[in-house]
Amino acid sequence: MNMNIKHIFSLLAVSVLTASCGFLDEYDPNSTTVGNFYKSEADIVTSLDGVYASLTQGYYYTNNHYFTDVRSHDTAVTDSGANSGIPYQFYNYTLTEENTYVYNRYTQLFKAVSRANTLLAHLDDVSYADPDSRSTYEAEIRFLRALTYFHLVTEWGDVPLILTELKTKDEVHANNYRRPKSEVYKAIFQDLDYVLDSPLADLQPASECGRASKVAAWTLYGKAKLQYACDEDFASEKQVSLESAVEKLTAAWNLRPFGELASIPYNAIWDLSTQKSCVENIFQVNYIQNNADLGSSWNYLFGPSKTGITSNKVGQRQNMTTKSIYDAFAKEDVRKKYLRETTVAGVTYYHTMKYADLECGANGYGGNNWVVMRYADVALMLAEAYYWQGSESAAKSFLNMVRKRAGLGDWSGADLRQGIYDERRNEFIQEGLRWQDLLRMYTRQEMIVHFNAINSNFGLKDLLLPIPYNERILNTEGLYQNPGYGIK
Repeated sequence: MNMNIKHIFSLLAVSVLTASCGFLDEYDPNSTTVGNFYKSEADIVTSLDGVYASLTQGYYYTNNHYFTDVRSHDTAVTDSGANSGIPYQFYNYTLTEENTYVYNRYTQLFKAVSRANTLLAHLDDVSYADPDSRSTYEAEIRFLRALTYFHLVTEWGDVPLILTELKTKDEVHANNYRRPKSEVYKAIFQDLDYVLDSPLADLQPASECGRASKVAAWTLYGKAKLQYACDEDFASEKQVSLESAVEKLTAAWNLRPFGELASIPYNAIWDLSTQKSCVENIFQVNYIQNNADLGSSWNYLFGPSKTGITSNKVGQRQNMTTKSIYDAFAKEDVRKKYLRETTVAGVTYYHTMKYADLECGANGYGGNNWVVMRYADVALMLAEAYYWQGSESAAKSFLNMVRKRAGLGDWSGADLRQGIYDERRNEFIQEGLRWQDLLRMYTRQEMIVHFNAINSNFGLKDLLLPIPYNERILNTEGLYQNPGYGIK
């Protein structure tokens, strides 16, 4: 099934309900409802494209860097006038429950959940030409819901768990309360179990770039199990969870359509001519060059001013790698070439060329995809899992696969844990993975010590994001605030 990109936003006309977040501001009982929309399989496909489209909008992946790389201090916000300093709350650890970026991300993620739930509720409203089509569509929807909840649970902890279509305000109110993160993880695992038992393809061809697959499900399953295993709240289950993570990640690794990782040039992951067909890229979000609705904005967001990274030579400089991180790359590391020097107010930073589309028009809308999962991530997560299991030889084997492709020799340091996570930093710089990585690398106390040395503002509260005020007032008891954040 090809993604019909021109119909991606048609779901907006029929999806009048959201799961909770922002729902009460949007609900209109007199609006067009979804009840009579689904008349054919084509309507299912259109709505499924709408669920995928959730990943391209606003604060899902477009502004993901604030919640990951900027919070980790691997990158910095250098546009001092941006939105009255709101981005700097992530960098300075001064977030409040009224931060609009946090609100926008929270609501965007729950809108994606809502679209998924609405479509799941109506899959049986139509007939299908191929008997496998229905379960394949359900598998795709469940994968996207699991991916979204993985972001929610790792960023906020306990969150509302909504797995059905909500049709009324009363239903929304009844479900708008935080559930223990153990239940959220259980729901993620159940969704992925369905995907893996479905007829969904193991791998997607380049023509279906951007669609879910079983290898993407195995990868997300392994990542979620690894994140669960490293969460101190689930310490009693650590070894069992690690075993499960290794099993899932190994299944993903064994499905790779290539031999050695080093056989895939690093530039093939990012070059527009090869990115969509690159066999390393497991799951990516599609964008269309020079399209204001469907193009990526990273040229504009990440690029520096007056360097030619965009056709109009203007960038916002929202996500710039610091010099200390740049200096941590070995001279011969091929990945270092993707960081280009720029100067802001006399300070040296480096902007990424991973998302640079030099052929985009003056509006700056690029055709660069956001790569959500790739095989280097699988290899390094296997290195992590084996390390935590005490299997250092296996951990080094997967670590060295990534280093070899980067043009480096085998790892030979004294601290294997540090070596693995340093490699993850270098491999995935500005790919939006760093915060989750650090949550696995460090205990809570180690996180506090580490970031206190960077900025004394950092405290226990900064491990999680605040529940947005505009959501919390809808149910102050059920949407209790995360510890440490002031309550208005």
